[in-house]
Amino acid sequence: MPILQRIKLAEPAKHRRMTLIHPERHILVMPSDELEKFAREWALLKKGYFGVERFSGPGDMGRDVVGYLTKAKHEGDWHNYQCKQYGKAVPLGSGLGELGKILYFAHEGKFTAPTKYFFVAPKGVVRPLREYISKPSQLKKVLIDTWDNYCAKTITKTAVVVLTPSLKTFIEAWDFSCVSVISVDDMLGDPAGKIIMAKRFKENPEPAPKGVVPIDLEDREMPYVRQLLDAYGERDSCAYADHREVKDHDDHGPHLSMQRERFFDADAFTRFYRDNTMSEEIDLLRDDIYHGVTDTHTAKHDDSLARANAVMSQAANIQPSGVLSRHARVPVKQGICHHFANEGKLKWRKK
Repeated sequence: MPILQRIKLAEPAKHRRMTLIHPERHILVMPSDELEKFAREWALLKKGYFGVERFSGPGDMGRDVVGYLTKAKHEGDWHNYQCKQYGKAVPLGSGLGELGKILYFAHEGKFTAPTKYFFVAPKGVVRPLREYISKPSQLKKVLIDTWDNYCAKTITKTAVVVLTPSLKTFIEAWDFSCVSVISVDDMLGDPAGKIIMAKRFKENPEPAPKGVVPIDLEDREMPYVRQLLDAYGERDSCAYADHREVKDHDDHGPHLSMQRERFFDADAFTRFYRDNTMSEEIDLLRDDIYHGVTDTHTAKHDDSLARANAVMSQAANIQPSGVLSRHARVPVKQGICHHFANEGKLKWRKK
């Protein structure tokens, strides 16, 4: 074997080119049971559900993942997530068969009919099915007209389900406008879907916006600002009544302005990810930062301002864990310390 070829084969793995996996591929290659788990995690992140339950295997009666809207569960309003992980778009017959199944069992009194019905189909549904879904009255008609073809022999393995007058009336009364399709694009575009992708596959969540500092001091700033004013006063051997007294100070004025930028950067960061259902990740980040600065905070310092500045320097150097770490800019990490000061977890002056 030529020496250059041997060198190439011996090249360390870390230097070899890695194959990048596009986010949608993670979903498209999921086994069926994993897609159901994904849908359950997604539903759990949605607001408005009293509870979420996953049904799988024989006897699910057309339910994969269910989101209950009230404590009445299946005796009240609920949403059904029917997961379809096919190698191609969901066929018309399969989609109609699933709708027929759940309406049949609802008619039989196993549960109330769902108030929303989602086909969770990463590869989508065939054009005819999508067109019927977009026209609820036609979807209802085609389900009834083709019952014998797609539903009668597929709902149960033990009997042929005849479309009786009672069942037909029940189906006609159901609101077919509640049927919709959730494709891979919908999953990746939805905030809850992005959170799951970030947690499961370390996909990068969107960065948070920078904070906007209001001109006037807000009431919620007073605790951390008061601590800073006391620290300035300790260093200068005087007392500052409010922030206006340090506004034109050569050192304290710019220092306070920078701390306010940090506070509002952290505020915008936290609000953005909490609104996008990443509360656990925010808590993890805050916990890492708190533990990362606490030894610096409790160490001996010349005065309170020196303690505050040392904590800011330490916060800047922390490398937190979790999927939000890549977006936790230095001002965000430092600003979180001012939120700790607001909460009484960090105090610059030691008595």
